[in-house]
Amino acid sequence: MKFYIESLGCSKNLVDSERFAAILKHYGFREAETMEDADVILVNSCAFLAASLAELDDVLCDILSERKPKAHLVVTGCVMNRAYKEFADLFPEVNKWIGLKDFDAFEKYLLHYVLPKGTLSVDLALGARAALHKDQYVYLRIADGCENYCSYCMIPSIRGKLVSEPIEALVAEAISLNHRGRELVLIAQDSCMYGTDLYGKKSLPELIEALHAIPGYDWIRLMYMHPDHFEPEWTELWNKYPKLLPYFEIPIQHASDRIIHLMNRRKGYQELKQLFDYIKKEIPKAVFRTTLMLGYPTETKKDRDLLDRFLKEVDILHTGVFGYSPEKEDSSFVSQEEFDWDSVDKLETEYAIKAAQAKESKMQRFVGSRQMFLLEGYDDNMQAYVGRLWFQAPEIDGVAYVDKIPANKWPLFEVEVEDALTDELWCSLVEEQKDKDL
Repeated sequence: MKFYIESLGCSKNLVDSERFAAILKHYGFREAETMEDADVILVNSCAFLAASLAELDDVLCDILSERKPKAHLVVTGCVMNRAYKEFADLFPEVNKWIGLKDFDAFEKYLLHYVLPKGTLSVDLALGARAALHKDQYVYLRIADGCENYCSYCMIPSIRGKLVSEPIEALVAEAISLNHRGRELVLIAQDSCMYGTDLYGKKSLPELIEALHAIPGYDWIRLMYMHPDHFEPEWTELWNKYPKLLPYFEIPIQHASDRIIHLMNRRKGYQELKQLFDYIKKEIPKAVFRTTLMLGYPTETKKDRDLLDRFLKEVDILHTGVFGYSPEKEDSSFVSQEEFDWDSVDKLETEYAIKAAQAKESKMQRFVGSRQMFLLEGYDDNMQAYVGRLWFQAPEIDGVAYVDKIPANKWPLFEVEVEDALTDELWCSLVEEQKDKDL
């Protein structure tokens, strides 16, 4: 029998999808190349925004019209803690609704309704994961849940309070996964708060020290660093541990003190600027990624002017942009009837274009430099090998291309950047190993 998994939303959701995949493979299922060829279709949903729920609606409609007869359709994920009743009423054809991260319930469903009668339950290693991509990176979710309670965010009500994984468990998981890739990507809703629930303090330094000692990984990338909780002394970690990439994803959402306060966040314009400036001073090679939210209720041109000024003063390479979405559960809720969707869409488009233009200009600084290239495959359309350089996080920051690879040094080797676009870098192989930029 074959399975197909549609993993919606973020990389944190992908970790759960890989655990569901491990259960399926444990019982002999093979991964189908297409949904139409699958006997079991699992949809792992995202419910962060109203747009996420709309995407789930579209996905379920497509699956129901295209799945083969008698294929089992199972839905799990964040929708279960936000809009389960609504979706269960809309889609009675779904065979089973599984609670968020309820892996035991999924296994029981397979044993009772999918697998041949008499199939016995077999113990699966705790936290086992099966790869759903073939690239050279592995996500390690160091914590789940959040207690920041940003006014616009549904995560605390969906995922619950912060729950950190013990350091020894994360080391064991990382060791079990290191055959899959050379880059270890640490993720959480707020990585800076890791360990506060377990150890009574922020414990990123101890975690990074333990993970850095694992052989097999060349790069460690830390994602989702909330600016309110980043400790300045942590910059020493990037100087101490060479595998830790000087890549800082710090989502600011805005730079107007007034809007930040309404969002229930703390650091305003000057504090944010001081944080970015301090990191750059301590780690000159540092590159930054951030996210911006446009169209928050009562936002004015004056607020956006402050944001524009901030973006000119702070050297941010990668910027994600999204528009505010009115959610029934948030404290800043504006009814969907009153909400000016067109205005927010225009703002989102305007700032996305600005961000792309700024990025393309800044990417030119890498032309002529020598960098390490992490090979991830061959692109038939481009007729070139595709991968990433250290300042490109998986899935979100674009890719790099090179026309040939060394015979015995891949998947990590040195290249020279010859051309740079917004999300594409064209490189040539450096035949003789020389000093690396990283």
